[in-house]
Amino acid sequence: MREGKLRWGILGCAGIAERALIPAIREARNAELSGIAARDPARAEDWARRHGIRRAYPGYAELLLDPWIDAVYIPLANHLHAEWSIRAARAGKHVLCEKPLGLSAEEAGAMFAAAEEAKVVLMEAFMYRFHPQIERALELVREGAVGEVRIIRSTFTFLNTHGLDNYRWDPAAGGGALYDVGCYPVSAARTVAGREPKDVRAQMRPHPGNGVDLGASLLLTFEDGPLAVLDCAFDVEFTSHLEIAGPDGRIRLDRAFSAKNFDVRIGIARGGGGEDFIDIPAVNAYTRMVEHFGRTVAGDEPLRYGRDDALGTARVIDAAFSSARSDGAGGPEAGR
Repeated sequence: MREGKLRWGILGCAGIAERALIPAIREARNAELSGIAARDPARAEDWARRHGIRRAYPGYAELLLDPWIDAVYIPLANHLHAEWSIRAARAGKHVLCEKPLGLSAEEAGAMFAAAEEAKVVLMEAFMYRFHPQIERALELVREGAVGEVRIIRSTFTFLNTHGLDNYRWDPAAGGGALYDVGCYPVSAARTVAGREPKDVRAQMRPHPGNGVDLGASLLLTFEDGPLAVLDCAFDVEFTSHLEIAGPDGRIRLDRAFSAKNFDVRIGIARGGGGEDFIDIPAVNAYTRMVEHFGRTVAGDEPLRYGRDDALGTARVIDAAFSSARSDGAGGPEAGR
């Protein structure tokens, strides 16, 4: 780090990098955007020029060889997350990797093993948990606002209009709704419950042409805890919802995973009456995530969501695929 700023490189010219992470790194007080790499050198040069990035690299490996770079953000197609996170860790780079971290708990475990051996930080980029609305909702749960949590309901859907050449439609590239958006409700349910589910059941609707899951519904059962009912889809109008319910009330977030630079609110219903609202001013959750990552690398605070958290989400997704294949139940160890 130079002058307290983590020097970032980005592997790949992905849309999420341009829309979200480049602005976040620019805005973060402890970050500096230093490099961009692409398979097409001309595209990397174009991005570096347009975004004022210090250096463009003709390939991912070339960026990893540069000692100037401290950390990398990996927004590549899902099937490339494990390979390039491991290669980055072995090159001594800290890694912020897009969700899903890996395509299985086994892959995610290998990624953390490489990071631990290299003594670098690895984190799954679930930006939504750094938004104040999620932090406040979790505080309300801990304060007993709904009593003992009995039901968690969460849905993340959108109409996927990407062409069939997009990795989201490719089974070999980790396509499908569960990996792409279903991982958010899974992560949220585990975070709210504060434990791992003992049982995972799932049903999926396959795409008639390529077989990826167009939609999935999951039922998670937590020991001495709530049930979680989770949905995701590529062919349903946009929804980004989280509801936490107990005997004393209900907490509702209507932009749980997609609160960008606009004001949001938390709805709270108690005692059978109408809803009260907590207004949350606009904030960039990506910037907050980048700043937290930088403080962790600097040793100023512990990593908020690390190995156990990422492996927990991966195991639930493994179990969901196992359950859907068997048309039955799969515990969180089932897909390992």
